[in-house]
Amino acid sequence: MRVAIYTLGCKVNQFESWAIAEQFEALGCELVSWKQDADIYLVNTCAVTSKAAYQSRQILNRLRREHPDAKIIATGCHVQTDPSMILESVGGGICLAGNEQKPDIAAMAIKHSGCTGIFIGDICKVEKIAPLFVSRPPRNRTRVFLKVQDGCNAFCSYCIVPYARGRSRSLAPELVAKQVEDLAEAGVREVVITGIHVGLYGRDLEPASTIFALLRDLCERFPQVRFRLSSIEPTEIEDAFIDWAASTDNFCPHFHVPLQSGSDKVLKDMNRRYEARKFMEVLHTIKERIPHCGIGTDVMTGFPTEGPEEFSQTEELLKVAPISYLHAFPYSPRPGTVASAMVCKATRKQAKERARRLIELGQEKRRSFYQGLIGKRLDVLIEGKVRGSSLLRGRSGNYAEVVVESDDQDLSGRIVAVEALSFDDQAIKGRVLTVL
Repeated sequence: MRVAIYTLGCKVNQFESWAIAEQFEALGCELVSWKQDADIYLVNTCAVTSKAAYQSRQILNRLRREHPDAKIIATGCHVQTDPSMILESVGGGICLAGNEQKPDIAAMAIKHSGCTGIFIGDICKVEKIAPLFVSRPPRNRTRVFLKVQDGCNAFCSYCIVPYARGRSRSLAPELVAKQVEDLAEAGVREVVITGIHVGLYGRDLEPASTIFALLRDLCERFPQVRFRLSSIEPTEIEDAFIDWAASTDNFCPHFHVPLQSGSDKVLKDMNRRYEARKFMEVLHTIKERIPHCGIGTDVMTGFPTEGPEEFSQTEELLKVAPISYLHAFPYSPRPGTVASAMVCKATRKQAKERARRLIELGQEKRRSFYQGLIGKRLDVLIEGKVRGSSLLRGRSGNYAEVVVESDDQDLSGRIVAVEALSFDDQAIKGRVLTVL
């Protein structure tokens, strides 16, 4: 059978799609692009914004229309939270499988000829993390995501994710290490440790653990692999963690620390459980102890209680924050969340305009960060060729995009030492010094 998988959303969804793809291959299936003819189409949906949910339904409708005789399976967060909306949009003839059913999707699709119906449990009652594993890098990937945690206990007032993913659940450290061992044997040089709320890792285990303890153990056990942390809340970054990161060669000097708003009032309304001052303190400590560290953040504009003054506070904070990039996006009401019942001070147009301003500020921050790297040595994981060019592209440990000229085109998946020579709006241009 020919199987095509289409993935929307976060790094966790990507990891889970990779794991499901391995299961299909183990059952003798051939994986093809979703643009090709296939017997089975799997769409791993997203619900984090109304746009992502709409795009999920859009691709399902397209596949149903273009491939009427194929099995169409939808899974993921939009399926978990809004199955009736999907059925109303797409109609019959598809299978809906919730997030906790993902480990069984491949076997179910092969075993049942019709493969239609609804298979969605109560995710909030699930106590163990779903057993999904990736043993080798997906095709054309040099950096591999590894899900070590699922679910979220935070219940931010705007967020649907806890209802889509359930409570926080962690993968046992020995199972994490086994996956890293398999990936390292397959030649993987960088593993991105990820989860829905990865900073909660280990609190549900017996004995309890932490994300810091997990990272420390992995870096010690696998010195040939460099590890990157996908995202962590400002309240979960302790000084000891930063000191360890500064002294550990195979932990990437890169933190992604969500802000969401620079207004303490808005943060409280968001149920974010910290003040803007805490965010700034953490970032300044990181830059003080790891000067070359790349720091990214997420910011939401147009939250219901964000007026012009609250947005100005966010903008002014970001102007002075020691960040190297940011992701800005307008607020998207999600039915069922606390914020969805609030009256918005800003129009949708105003929220988009504020996001545009912050995106431009983020581009300035990125250029400033790149400028500060010129003349420095960067350790870069080569990811492949630049399309239509002989240049090779990759990312440094501190998450800068880098391109290099090299006569050796067989460097994909290798880490090379690069001297940063210049930069433009797209990437740093460098010269390969040596292969590490």
